[in-house]
Amino acid sequence: MYVMSNSTISTIKLRYFRENSQEIIDAVRRGKSFIVMKRSKPVLKLSIPDVDEWGDEGHWTGIDLRDKKHPNGMPAEEFLEKLRKIRKDLGEI
Repeated sequence: MYVMSNSTISTIKLRYFRENSQEIIDAVRRGKSFIVMKRSKPVLKLSIPDVDEWGDEGHWTGIDLRDKKHPNGMPAEEFLEKLRKIRKDLGEI
């Protein structure tokens, strides 16, 4: 496993995450945290959500999916709209 680690957070490459996602998810469930890097830049942080941080699930304000269009994360409503479109295209709704 390609992992650069300090005591609390490990850094992994995006390709490694794609190829070993179940292993990484299992490690996150056990309490480990990861920063996923793409071209030497952090693109994802994977960790178990803290219940106190989440509060009420019905009041999300953003999804932490960062890209050039959303440098601070995608707004929740935009994410939900994309999700509805995908579900509609798949015939789920």
